[in-house]
Amino acid sequence: MNMYERQMKERYAALHPAIQKRFDFSTDNMVGVIGRGKMETIWTGKGLAIFVLKKLAKRSILFPKTGENIPFEIHNYPYKDTLGREAHSLNRIFKFKDGEQRFDGTAIYSQVKDKIVEYLGLDHSMLFEMELEALENGEIKFLSKKQFAFILNLKIPVPSLLRGDIELLEWYEDETNLFWLDLKVKSKLLGPLFGFNGWFEVEYVDFRDKQLPEAFKPTKVQAKE
Repeated sequence: MNMYERQMKERYAALHPAIQKRFDFSTDNMVGVIGRGKMETIWTGKGLAIFVLKKLAKRSILFPKTGENIPFEIHNYPYKDTLGREAHSLNRIFKFKDGEQRFDGTAIYSQVKDKIVEYLGLDHSMLFEMELEALENGEIKFLSKKQFAFILNLKIPVPSLLRGDIELLEWYEDETNLFWLDLKVKSKLLGPLFGFNGWFEVEYVDFRDKQLPEAFKPTKVQAKE
């Protein structure tokens, strides 16, 4: 059973069959998922939000660029991390004309919290607890809840006023055979921070006897959940 079904339980069956297949990757089946498409719109907030995004971009967590029809890739690979935990790579690549931007994460199923948590950045410098919902048309919604920052190996809660709350909606369109994404990041203090919406096609790959690509390997594995 994949970690998304494990968390959602019977609600997983309410997802569109293509969405169920899209997230059915684990070290049991060793299926990798590669999506390629375009982000029709990438937007950012203004003022202090840009300063925050510039800081996060140094750790490949969000970025301050905007654009339309930006080529996009997402890479999801299942593997066991160096602590023996089931891990999924969540690597997003945005190919702007003047260079690539990344939004990297690593998801694990936390035995302690009995839910998925996602580390942000290849250095696992931040963490949030993930909530999942199945909507009436078979879409899946991801919501970030409690967030933490790791500073000098200390796990520090991010106050709700300061954190960037993530809402990601993903769905499948039968007419076009495309997957669609709509992400919004908002802060109670700064307002809208960042977002994108667009589409991609999926390729399922056999990941047996393969290693996580060097470009997607975490530079640090955080043990704290």
